[in-house]
Amino acid sequence: MAHLFQGDRIRLLCSCGLLKPITAIYFCRHCLKLRCGNCVSHEVDTLFCPNCLENMPSTEARLKKNRCANCFDCPSCGHTLSTRATSIQTPSPEDPSKTVARKVYYLACTSCRWTTRDVGLKDQTVATGGWVEQDNEHYKHLQSLLEHYRSVAQQEKLEREKKRFSHRKSSYLSLSDKYSLPSILGRKSLTPLSPFAHKGDVSQTSEMTPLEATAEVEGLPEDIFTEEVVLSSVTTMEQRLSSPEWQPEKTADLYPLHKHILVKRSLRCRHCEHNLSKPEYNPSSIKFKIQLGAFYHVPEVRMVRQVELKTGVETGVQLSLCNPTPHDMTVALLPFVPEASEVSLQKGEESVEGSSLNTSSLVRVVEIPPERTDLKLTADVALPQGQLILAARDDTAEYDDQDSSPNYKDDPQVVAWRRANKVGVNLLVTPKPDATYVRVGFVLRYDYTNTVATATESRTVTLNIPVMVDVGPVTQS
Repeated sequence: MAHLFQGDRIRLLCSCGLLKPITAIYFCRHCLKLRCGNCVSHEVDTLFCPNCLENMPSTEARLKKNRCANCFDCPSCGHTLSTRATSIQTPSPEDPSKTVARKVYYLACTSCRWTTRDVGLKDQTVATGGWVEQDNEHYKHLQSLLEHYRSVAQQEKLEREKKRFSHRKSSYLSLSDKYSLPSILGRKSLTPLSPFAHKGDVSQTSEMTPLEATAEVEGLPEDIFTEEVVLSSVTTMEQRLSSPEWQPEKTADLYPLHKHILVKRSLRCRHCEHNLSKPEYNPSSIKFKIQLGAFYHVPEVRMVRQVELKTGVETGVQLSLCNPTPHDMTVALLPFVPEASEVSLQKGEESVEGSSLNTSSLVRVVEIPPERTDLKLTADVALPQGQLILAARDDTAEYDDQDSSPNYKDDPQVVAWRRANKVGVNLLVTPKPDATYVRVGFVLRYDYTNTVATATESRTVTLNIPVMVDVGPVTQS
Protein backbone atom coordinates (compact mmCIF):
# COMPACT_ATOMS: atom_id res chain seq x y z
CA MET A 1 0.00 0.00 0.00
CA ALA A 2 1.10 3.57 -0.68
CA HIS A 3 0.74 4.61 2.97
CA LEU A 4 1.71 1.41 4.71
CA PHE A 5 4.04 3.35 7.02
CA GLN A 6 2.08 6.64 6.76
CA GLY A 7 -1.24 5.93 8.41
CA ASP A 8 -2.16 9.59 8.78
CA ARG A 9 -2.57 10.13 5.03
CA ILE A 10 -6.20 9.01 5.26
CA ARG A 11 -8.01 10.48 8.25
CA LEU A 12 -11.55 10.38 9.57
CA LEU A 13 -13.44 13.37 10.93
CA CYS A 14 -14.32 12.78 14.57
CA SER A 15 -17.58 13.98 16.10
CA CYS A 16 -15.59 16.71 17.91
CA GLY A 17 -14.20 18.06 14.61
CA LEU A 18 -10.65 16.68 14.73
CA LEU A 19 -9.07 14.60 11.97
CA LYS A 20 -7.63 11.30 13.17
CA PRO A 21 -6.39 8.13 11.42
CA ILE A 22 -8.58 5.07 11.79
CA THR A 23 -6.07 3.47 14.15
CA ALA A 24 -6.35 6.37 16.64
CA ILE A 25 -10.13 6.67 16.79
CA TYR A 26 -12.93 4.70 18.45
CA PHE A 27 -16.51 3.89 17.52
CA CYS A 28 -19.27 3.99 20.14
CA ARG A 29 -21.86 1.30 19.35
CA HIS A 30 -24.44 3.03 21.56
CA CYS A 31 -24.04 6.60 20.26
CA LEU A 32 -23.12 5.35 16.76
CA LYS A 33 -20.48 8.09 16.50
CA LEU A 34 -16.73 8.32 16.24
CA ARG A 35 -14.78 9.20 19.38
CA CYS A 36 -11.14 10.24 19.57
CA GLY A 37 -8.88 10.58 22.60
CA ASN A 38 -10.36 14.01 23.41
CA CYS A 39 -13.96 12.70 23.38
CA VAL A 40 -13.47 9.95 25.97
CA SER A 41 -12.68 9.91 29.67
CA HIS A 42 -9.54 8.06 30.73
CA GLU A 43 -9.67 5.82 33.81
CA VAL A 44 -6.62 4.14 35.34
CA ASP A 45 -7.23 0.42 35.90
CA THR A 46 -3.89 -0.79 37.20
CA LEU A 47 -0.30 0.37 37.57
CA PHE A 48 2.56 -2.01 36.85
CA CYS A 49 6.25 -2.15 36.07
CA PRO A 50 6.91 -2.99 32.40
CA ASN A 51 10.00 -5.02 33.30
CA CYS A 52 9.09 -7.18 36.30
CA LEU A 53 5.27 -6.88 35.71
CA GLU A 54 4.61 -6.17 39.37
CA ASN A 55 1.21 -4.69 40.20
CA MET A 56 1.29 -1.60 42.35
CA PRO A 57 -1.57 0.24 44.09
CA SER A 58 -1.96 3.94 43.45
CA THR A 59 -0.96 4.98 46.98
CA GLU A 60 2.28 3.00 46.82
CA ALA A 61 3.02 4.35 43.33
CA ARG A 62 2.54 7.90 44.58
CA LEU A 63 4.99 7.34 47.43
CA LYS A 64 7.56 5.83 45.08
CA LYS A 65 7.12 8.71 42.60
CA ASN A 66 5.68 6.35 39.96
CA ARG A 67 8.88 4.32 39.74
CA CYS A 68 9.73 0.69 40.36
CA ALA A 69 12.06 -0.01 43.29
CA ASN A 70 13.74 -3.09 41.78
CA CYS A 71 14.15 -2.26 38.06
CA PHE A 72 16.53 0.32 36.62
CA ASP A 73 17.09 2.12 33.34
CA CYS A 74 20.46 2.94 31.86
CA PRO A 75 21.30 6.62 32.48
CA SER A 76 23.37 6.71 29.29
CA CYS A 77 21.02 5.29 26.62
CA GLY A 78 17.74 4.63 28.46
CA HIS A 79 17.57 0.84 27.97
CA THR A 80 16.74 -1.54 30.78
CA LEU A 81 19.67 -2.57 32.95
CA SER A 82 20.20 -6.29 33.50
CA THR A 83 21.75 -7.91 36.54
CA ARG A 84 25.09 -9.63 35.96
CA ALA A 85 26.77 -12.06 38.35
CA THR A 86 30.50 -12.53 38.80
CA SER A 87 32.88 -14.14 41.30
CA ILE A 88 35.55 -12.37 43.30
CA GLN A 89 38.19 -13.65 45.73
CA THR A 90 37.67 -12.51 49.32
CA PRO A 91 39.37 -13.51 52.59
CA SER A 92 37.75 -16.43 54.35
CA PRO A 93 35.95 -15.48 57.60
CA GLU A 94 37.32 -18.60 59.28
CA ASP A 95 40.92 -18.30 58.11
CA PRO A 96 41.95 -14.81 56.87
CA SER A 97 45.05 -16.25 55.24
CA LYS A 98 42.90 -18.15 52.75
CA THR A 99 40.65 -16.75 50.01
CA VAL A 100 37.28 -18.04 48.93
CA ALA A 101 35.16 -17.31 45.85
CA ARG A 102 32.20 -15.06 46.49
CA LYS A 103 29.39 -14.25 44.08
CA VAL A 104 28.53 -10.58 43.62
CA TYR A 105 26.13 -8.75 41.34
CA TYR A 106 26.26 -5.54 39.33
CA LEU A 107 24.07 -3.80 36.74
CA ALA A 108 25.03 -3.64 33.08
CA CYS A 109 23.44 -2.29 29.91
CA THR A 110 23.38 -4.65 26.95
CA SER A 111 23.07 -1.76 24.50
CA CYS A 112 25.80 0.75 25.37
CA ARG A 113 27.85 -1.48 27.74
CA TRP A 114 27.46 0.94 30.66
CA THR A 115 27.86 -0.67 34.09
CA THR A 116 27.55 0.44 37.69
CA ARG A 117 31.28 -0.12 38.07
CA ASP A 118 31.89 2.85 35.76
CA VAL A 119 30.67 5.27 38.44
CA GLY A 120 32.22 3.46 41.39
CA LEU A 121 29.11 1.74 42.79
CA LYS A 122 29.99 -1.27 44.92
CA ASP A 123 28.83 -4.69 43.83
CA GLN A 124 25.95 -6.18 45.79
CA THR A 125 25.72 -9.56 47.43
CA VAL A 126 22.03 -9.96 46.48
CA ALA A 127 20.52 -9.91 43.01
CA THR A 128 17.75 -7.37 43.73
CA GLY A 129 17.79 -4.27 45.91
CA GLY A 130 20.49 -2.81 48.08
CA TRP A 131 21.75 -0.20 45.64
CA VAL A 132 22.91 3.09 47.11
CA GLU A 133 20.54 5.97 46.43
CA GLN A 134 21.77 9.47 45.64
CA ASP A 135 21.15 12.21 48.15
CA ASN A 136 19.41 15.28 46.80
CA GLU A 137 20.81 18.46 48.28
CA HIS A 138 17.50 20.27 47.67
CA TYR A 139 15.39 17.63 49.44
CA LYS A 140 14.78 19.68 52.60
CA HIS A 141 13.86 22.79 50.61
CA LEU A 142 11.41 20.85 48.46
CA GLN A 143 9.80 19.27 51.52
CA SER A 144 9.39 22.69 53.14
CA LEU A 145 7.67 23.95 50.00
CA LEU A 146 5.33 20.97 49.98
CA GLU A 147 4.44 21.51 53.64
CA HIS A 148 3.88 25.20 53.03
CA TYR A 149 1.48 24.72 50.15
CA ARG A 150 -0.26 21.90 51.99
CA SER A 151 -0.95 24.26 54.91
CA VAL A 152 -2.11 26.97 52.49
CA ALA A 153 -4.53 24.56 50.84
CA GLN A 154 -5.89 23.47 54.22
CA GLN A 155 -6.33 27.10 55.29
CA GLU A 156 -8.23 27.91 52.09
CA LYS A 157 -10.46 24.89 52.64
CA LEU A 158 -11.34 26.11 56.14
CA GLU A 159 -12.15 29.58 54.82
CA ARG A 160 -14.48 28.12 52.19
CA GLU A 161 -16.28 26.11 54.86
CA LYS A 162 -16.59 29.23 57.00
CA LYS A 163 -18.21 31.16 54.15
CA ARG A 164 -20.54 28.28 53.38
CA PHE A 165 -21.79 27.94 56.95
CA SER A 166 -22.16 31.69 57.44
CA HIS A 167 -25.13 31.76 55.03
CA ARG A 168 -26.98 29.03 56.92
CA LYS A 169 -28.71 28.94 60.25
CA SER A 170 -26.72 27.56 63.12
CA SER A 171 -27.76 24.05 63.96
CA TYR A 172 -26.38 21.15 65.90
CA LEU A 173 -25.28 19.30 62.78
CA SER A 174 -23.41 22.25 61.33
CA LEU A 175 -21.75 23.08 64.63
CA SER A 176 -20.74 19.51 65.30
CA ASP A 177 -19.34 19.20 61.78
CA LYS A 178 -17.47 22.49 62.00
CA TYR A 179 -16.23 22.27 65.58
CA SER A 180 -15.76 18.54 65.88
CA LEU A 181 -12.65 17.03 67.42
CA PRO A 182 -10.99 16.07 64.09
CA SER A 183 -11.55 19.60 62.78
CA ILE A 184 -9.98 21.18 65.88
CA LEU A 185 -7.02 18.82 65.75
CA GLY A 186 -6.60 19.60 62.06
CA ARG A 187 -6.48 23.32 62.81
CA LYS A 188 -3.91 22.88 65.54
CA SER A 189 -1.68 20.97 63.16
CA LEU A 190 -1.45 23.99 60.86
CA THR A 191 1.87 25.51 61.88
CA PRO A 192 2.75 28.50 59.68
CA LEU A 193 6.16 28.30 58.07
CA SER A 194 6.63 32.04 57.86
CA PRO A 195 9.00 33.41 60.53
CA PHE A 196 6.84 36.53 60.82
CA ALA A 197 3.64 34.59 61.67
CA HIS A 198 2.65 33.76 65.24
CA LYS A 199 2.56 30.09 66.11
CA GLY A 200 -0.86 30.24 67.74
CA ASP A 201 -2.49 32.34 65.03
CA VAL A 202 -4.16 29.96 62.54
CA SER A 203 -6.20 32.66 60.86
CA GLN A 204 -3.08 34.27 59.42
CA THR A 205 -2.01 32.69 56.14
CA SER A 206 1.60 31.56 56.14
CA GLU A 207 3.68 33.28 53.51
CA MET A 208 7.15 32.57 52.25
CA THR A 209 9.53 35.27 51.14
CA PRO A 210 9.93 35.08 47.35
CA LEU A 211 13.37 35.10 45.83
CA GLU A 212 14.56 38.09 43.84
CA ALA A 213 16.21 37.75 40.45
CA THR A 214 19.70 39.18 40.13
CA ALA A 215 21.85 40.03 37.14
CA GLU A 216 24.80 38.12 38.55
CA VAL A 217 25.27 34.62 37.20
CA GLU A 218 27.64 31.88 38.17
CA GLY A 219 30.98 32.26 36.46
CA LEU A 220 32.64 29.75 34.17
CA PRO A 221 35.28 27.40 35.58
CA GLU A 222 38.87 28.58 35.36
CA ASP A 223 40.07 25.67 33.20
CA ILE A 224 37.42 26.10 30.49
CA PHE A 225 39.86 27.89 28.16
CA THR A 226 42.94 25.87 29.08
CA GLU A 227 41.74 22.27 29.30
CA GLU A 228 40.68 20.34 26.22
CA VAL A 229 36.99 19.41 26.18
CA VAL A 230 36.35 15.67 25.92
CA LEU A 231 32.87 15.24 24.53
CA SER A 232 32.65 11.62 25.64
CA SER A 233 32.89 12.75 29.27
CA VAL A 234 30.13 15.39 29.01
CA THR A 235 26.49 14.38 29.31
CA THR A 236 23.89 15.24 26.71
CA MET A 237 20.66 17.14 27.30
CA GLU A 238 18.62 13.92 27.27
CA GLN A 239 20.88 12.37 29.90
CA ARG A 240 20.58 15.44 32.13
CA LEU A 241 16.82 15.78 31.80
CA SER A 242 16.29 12.07 32.48
CA SER A 243 17.34 12.79 36.09
CA PRO A 244 15.98 16.30 36.78
CA GLU A 245 16.82 16.13 40.50
CA TRP A 246 20.59 16.09 39.91
CA GLN A 247 21.18 16.93 36.22
CA PRO A 248 24.74 15.60 36.08
CA GLU A 249 27.20 17.36 33.81
CA LYS A 250 29.80 14.58 33.67
CA THR A 251 29.28 10.99 32.58
CA ALA A 252 31.14 9.87 35.70
CA ASP A 253 28.21 11.21 37.77
CA LEU A 254 25.53 9.10 36.04
CA TYR A 255 23.59 6.81 38.35
CA PRO A 256 21.02 4.09 37.53
CA LEU A 257 17.49 5.43 37.14
CA HIS A 258 14.48 3.70 38.61
CA LYS A 259 12.17 2.51 35.87
CA HIS A 260 8.92 4.37 35.31
CA ILE A 261 5.77 2.39 35.92
CA LEU A 262 3.05 2.17 33.27
CA VAL A 263 -0.73 2.15 33.52
CA LYS A 264 -3.51 0.17 31.94
CA ARG A 265 -6.39 2.51 31.32
CA SER A 266 -10.01 2.17 30.31
CA LEU A 267 -11.70 4.57 27.90
CA ARG A 268 -15.30 5.60 28.46
CA CYS A 269 -17.60 7.60 26.20
CA ARG A 270 -18.44 10.94 27.79
CA HIS A 271 -21.94 11.07 26.31
CA CYS A 272 -23.38 7.61 27.06
CA GLU A 273 -20.73 6.55 29.65
CA HIS A 274 -20.20 3.15 28.02
CA ASN A 275 -16.77 1.57 27.88
CA LEU A 276 -14.96 1.84 24.55
CA SER A 277 -11.77 0.09 25.65
CA LYS A 278 -11.07 -2.03 28.71
CA PRO A 279 -7.88 -4.12 28.95
CA GLU A 280 -7.24 -7.27 30.94
CA TYR A 281 -6.16 -6.73 34.53
CA ASN A 282 -3.14 -9.02 34.24
CA PRO A 283 -0.06 -6.95 33.22
CA SER A 284 1.35 -9.80 31.14
CA SER A 285 -1.80 -9.98 28.99
CA ILE A 286 -2.17 -7.88 25.85
CA LYS A 287 -5.83 -8.76 25.30
CA PHE A 288 -8.83 -6.51 25.85
CA LYS A 289 -12.17 -7.27 27.44
CA ILE A 290 -13.74 -4.47 25.38
CA GLN A 291 -12.09 -2.93 22.32
CA LEU A 292 -14.36 -0.76 20.17
CA GLY A 293 -11.78 0.63 17.79
CA ALA A 294 -13.04 2.18 14.58
CA PHE A 295 -10.82 -0.29 12.74
CA TYR A 296 -13.35 -3.04 13.61
CA HIS A 297 -16.58 -1.15 12.76
CA VAL A 298 -15.81 1.39 10.02
CA PRO A 299 -14.75 0.48 6.44
CA GLU A 300 -11.03 1.00 6.06
CA VAL A 301 -9.92 3.26 3.22
CA ARG A 302 -6.42 2.99 1.77
CA MET A 303 -4.47 4.29 -1.16
CA VAL A 304 -3.28 1.50 -3.44
CA ARG A 305 -0.38 3.28 -5.13
CA GLN A 306 1.20 6.71 -5.40
CA VAL A 307 0.45 8.60 -8.62
CA GLU A 308 1.99 11.63 -10.29
CA LEU A 309 -0.21 14.70 -10.04
CA LYS A 310 -0.08 17.74 -12.33
CA THR A 311 -1.94 21.02 -12.10
CA GLY A 312 -5.16 21.01 -14.10
CA VAL A 313 -4.65 17.42 -15.33
CA GLU A 314 -7.21 14.78 -14.42
CA THR A 315 -5.45 11.80 -12.82
CA GLY A 316 -6.82 8.44 -11.78
CA VAL A 317 -6.37 7.50 -8.10
CA GLN A 318 -7.18 4.03 -6.82
CA LEU A 319 -8.51 3.47 -3.30
CA SER A 320 -9.30 0.22 -1.55
CA LEU A 321 -12.30 -0.30 0.74
CA CYS A 322 -12.22 -3.08 3.32
CA ASN A 323 -15.22 -4.40 5.27
CA PRO A 324 -14.12 -5.36 8.83
CA THR A 325 -17.53 -6.62 10.00
CA PRO A 326 -18.98 -10.15 9.57
CA HIS A 327 -22.00 -8.72 7.70
CA ASP A 328 -22.42 -7.59 4.11
CA MET A 329 -22.11 -3.84 3.75
CA THR A 330 -23.45 -1.37 1.18
CA VAL A 331 -21.22 1.66 0.61
CA ALA A 332 -21.65 4.93 -1.28
CA LEU A 333 -19.12 7.75 -1.75
CA LEU A 334 -20.68 11.22 -1.49
CA PRO A 335 -19.06 14.64 -1.99
CA PHE A 336 -18.72 17.39 0.56
CA VAL A 337 -21.70 19.70 0.00
CA PRO A 338 -20.93 23.21 1.34
CA GLU A 339 -24.46 24.46 0.90
CA ALA A 340 -27.66 23.02 2.33
CA SER A 341 -29.08 21.75 -0.90
CA GLU A 342 -30.16 18.34 -2.07
CA VAL A 343 -27.98 16.42 -4.45
CA SER A 344 -29.58 14.06 -6.91
CA LEU A 345 -27.52 11.31 -8.38
CA GLN A 346 -27.87 10.99 -12.11
CA LYS A 347 -26.52 7.48 -12.34
CA GLY A 348 -27.11 4.44 -10.24
CA GLU A 349 -29.54 6.21 -7.88
CA GLU A 350 -31.73 3.14 -7.51
CA SER A 351 -31.08 1.31 -4.25
CA VAL A 352 -29.66 -2.15 -4.11
CA GLU A 353 -32.15 -4.89 -3.52
CA GLY A 354 -32.22 -5.96 0.13
CA SER A 355 -30.36 -2.87 1.34
CA SER A 356 -31.69 0.09 3.31
CA LEU A 357 -29.12 2.51 1.88
CA ASN A 358 -30.77 5.06 -0.40
CA THR A 359 -28.83 7.75 -2.27
CA SER A 360 -31.60 9.15 -4.44
CA SER A 361 -31.85 12.31 -2.31
CA LEU A 362 -28.80 13.29 -0.30
CA VAL A 363 -28.85 16.24 2.07
CA ARG A 364 -25.83 18.07 3.34
CA VAL A 365 -23.79 15.93 5.71
CA VAL A 366 -20.61 18.02 6.12
CA GLU A 367 -20.16 21.78 6.18
CA ILE A 368 -16.59 23.05 5.90
CA PRO A 369 -16.08 26.20 8.01
CA PRO A 370 -13.73 28.80 6.51
CA GLU A 371 -11.38 28.81 9.53
CA ARG A 372 -10.56 25.08 9.19
CA THR A 373 -7.51 25.02 6.94
CA ASP A 374 -6.98 21.29 7.47
CA LEU A 375 -10.39 20.63 5.87
CA LYS A 376 -9.67 22.79 2.82
CA LEU A 377 -9.88 20.77 -0.39
CA THR A 378 -7.14 21.49 -2.92
CA ALA A 379 -8.46 19.38 -5.79
CA ASP A 380 -11.68 18.42 -7.51
CA VAL A 381 -12.61 14.76 -7.29
CA ALA A 382 -15.04 12.77 -9.45
CA LEU A 383 -16.55 10.14 -7.18
CA PRO A 384 -18.20 6.94 -8.45
CA GLN A 385 -21.96 7.23 -8.42
CA GLY A 386 -24.22 4.52 -7.18
CA GLN A 387 -23.51 1.93 -4.54
CA LEU A 388 -20.91 -0.72 -3.86
CA ILE A 389 -21.40 -3.95 -1.97
CA LEU A 390 -18.61 -5.13 0.30
CA ALA A 391 -18.63 -8.79 1.21
CA ALA A 392 -18.52 -9.85 4.84
CA ARG A 393 -15.19 -10.55 6.44
CA ASP A 394 -14.23 -14.21 6.25
CA ASP A 395 -10.95 -15.34 7.79
CA THR A 396 -10.91 -18.46 5.60
CA ALA A 397 -11.35 -16.52 2.34
CA GLU A 398 -7.61 -16.13 1.80
CA TYR A 399 -7.28 -19.90 1.60
CA ASP A 400 -10.09 -20.18 -0.94
CA ASP A 401 -8.98 -20.48 -4.57
CA GLN A 402 -12.35 -19.46 -6.00
CA ASP A 403 -12.83 -15.89 -7.20
CA SER A 404 -15.80 -14.09 -5.67
CA SER A 405 -15.94 -11.26 -8.23
CA PRO A 406 -18.47 -12.96 -10.60
CA ASN A 407 -21.07 -12.85 -7.84
CA TYR A 408 -21.37 -9.04 -8.15
CA LYS A 409 -22.27 -6.94 -11.17
CA ASP A 410 -19.57 -4.31 -10.91
CA ASP A 411 -18.88 -1.48 -13.34
CA PRO A 412 -15.31 -2.04 -14.62
CA GLN A 413 -14.78 1.74 -14.82
CA VAL A 414 -15.57 2.08 -11.12
CA VAL A 415 -14.38 -1.19 -9.56
CA ALA A 416 -10.79 -2.04 -10.47
CA TRP A 417 -10.62 -5.34 -8.56
CA ARG A 418 -12.42 -7.31 -5.87
CA ARG A 419 -10.91 -9.79 -3.44
CA ALA A 420 -12.93 -11.26 -0.57
CA ASN A 421 -14.04 -8.29 1.58
CA LYS A 422 -11.88 -5.73 -0.26
CA VAL A 423 -12.80 -3.64 -3.29
CA GLY A 424 -10.59 -1.34 -5.40
CA VAL A 425 -12.34 1.88 -6.47
CA ASN A 426 -11.17 4.34 -9.16
CA LEU A 427 -11.37 8.09 -8.53
CA LEU A 428 -10.54 10.99 -10.85
CA VAL A 429 -8.63 13.82 -9.18
CA THR A 430 -7.91 17.23 -10.75
CA PRO A 431 -5.57 19.51 -8.74
CA LYS A 432 -6.52 23.18 -8.53
CA PRO A 433 -4.24 25.81 -10.14
CA ASP A 434 -2.83 27.18 -6.87
CA ALA A 435 -2.40 23.82 -5.13
CA THR A 436 1.00 22.43 -4.17
CA TYR A 437 -0.32 19.43 -2.24
CA VAL A 438 -3.49 17.56 -3.19
CA ARG A 439 -6.04 16.94 -0.45
CA VAL A 440 -9.46 15.56 -1.34
CA GLY A 441 -12.41 14.59 0.79
CA PHE A 442 -15.65 12.68 0.58
CA VAL A 443 -18.33 11.23 2.81
CA LEU A 444 -18.40 7.48 3.28
CA ARG A 445 -22.03 6.42 3.69
CA TYR A 446 -22.52 2.78 4.63
CA ASP A 447 -24.96 0.37 6.28
CA TYR A 448 -23.85 -0.64 9.76
CA THR A 449 -25.33 -3.68 11.48
CA ASN A 450 -25.73 -2.75 15.13
CA THR A 451 -25.18 -5.82 17.29
CA VAL A 452 -26.28 -4.12 20.54
CA ALA A 453 -29.61 -2.79 19.22
CA THR A 454 -32.67 -3.48 21.35
CA ALA A 455 -35.96 -4.89 20.17
CA THR A 456 -37.41 -1.40 19.58
CA GLU A 457 -34.37 -0.10 17.68
CA SER A 458 -33.42 -0.78 14.10
CA ARG A 459 -30.67 -3.35 13.71
CA THR A 460 -29.28 -1.81 10.50
CA VAL A 461 -28.55 1.92 10.45
CA THR A 462 -27.02 4.23 7.84
CA LEU A 463 -23.96 6.18 8.96
CA ASN A 464 -21.97 9.00 7.37
CA ILE A 465 -18.22 9.14 7.97
CA PRO A 466 -16.29 12.13 6.51
CA VAL A 467 -12.94 11.03 5.09
CA MET A 468 -9.97 13.23 4.16
CA VAL A 469 -7.31 11.82 1.81
CA ASP A 470 -3.84 13.31 1.33
CA VAL A 471 -3.13 12.19 -2.22
CA GLY A 472 0.35 13.68 -2.57
CA PRO A 473 2.38 16.63 -3.86
CA VAL A 474 1.78 18.32 -7.21
CA THR A 475 4.55 18.20 -9.79
CA GLN A 476 5.03 21.09 -12.21
CA SER A 477 3.61 20.37 -15.65
